[in-house]
Amino acid sequence: MNTTRASLLKRVKDQEDADAWREFVGLYRPLLVRYASARGLPADDAEDVAQHCLGAMTQKLADFEYDPGKGRFRAWLRRIVDNRVNSMFRRRRELPARTGDFDRPHERERPPDEAWEQIWLEEHLKLCLRQVRVQVAPTTYDAFHRVAIDDWPVEKVCESLGMSPNQVYVAKSRVTRRLQDLMRDLLGEDDQR
Repeated sequence: MNTTRASLLKRVKDQEDADAWREFVGLYRPLLVRYASARGLPADDAEDVAQHCLGAMTQKLADFEYDPGKGRFRAWLRRIVDNRVNSMFRRRRELPARTGDFDRPHERERPPDEAWEQIWLEEHLKLCLRQVRVQVAPTTYDAFHRVAIDDWPVEKVCESLGMSPNQVYVAKSRVTRRLQDLMRDLLGEDDQR
């Protein structure tokens, strides 16, 4: 990816840059839907939250100035989605659903802060995985995915792809390094903490 998150935010402000908006929506819509679902909303309502938040961001991004010293984009986005989720619960006068509480009374769902952080990182990682997949040879990506994601033994990967163990380890190392670079570019240094 040739753009950092800060430059993507600048690009999205340009209403003529349809690619920037597609990239922005492709990253943040799934994040918003997953977070709203994690807060206890059904799938349809989670989609509505995402649509509302994207609409609100469209209006506010024109005036939004990215300044890490004033606060993170992540925190601003979280406020928008939390406000919308809370509003939906207030309108319905219901409490957030606590999935699985009756099945596992000794366990509790993750607090919203933990859920937000995990979903934030996972969605950014998914985007980076999609990007790296088109940047490396298909066999290199397949070797990485089978070893690192699918947790296949190296011997099985070698057999399925006709590679030596060294080639598999090199592929895993290259893709891992590229993913780390993409994540650093996408999240910025302030979000690596």
